[in-house]
Amino acid sequence: MAASISGILRRLSVLLLLGLFLLGGCQTTSTGEGVGTGLGALIGAGLGSQVGSGSGRTAAMLVGAGLGAWLGREIGIRMTRGDQRAMNTALDRTPDGASESWRNPQTGHEFTVTPQETFPRGDQQCRHFEMEVLVDGEPRSTTGTACRRPEDQAWTTV
Repeated sequence: MAASISGILRRLSVLLLLGLFLLGGCQTTSTGEGVGTGLGALIGAGLGSQVGSGSGRTAAMLVGAGLGAWLGREIGIRMTRGDQRAMNTALDRTPDGASESWRNPQTGHEFTVTPQETFPRGDQQCRHFEMEVLVDGEPRSTTGTACRRPEDQAWTTV
């Protein structure tokens, strides 16, 4: 049981970190702290729902949401506007299949974004992408989709 909780918490932290980079990296008007707290709570509650049954499951969801919100807030505070701008720039100028990389000198995190496909969605330009992040020597990777907001042309994940 302790090993499975440890595994769940480990997966939670990886999912949370990647989610924050995806959401925070494309946002220009909200803080990483708010995004991180909300996303962390959702992921934590979702993972908690996979543990136990009945009132035990409810307790696990509450604990997961609380831990996720706290961890998400801590990670979100460390995101910088420089990372957000670099993500926007990568999505703006990098051809499909090519990669754009940067290193944040403040955090030491290293990012590589590879747009995979550009396509229209309604009145928006969208791109599927892969992202790799190196945090404290630990590689993390994910995929996502970002679309330009019509009002300010900034990218946001969908």
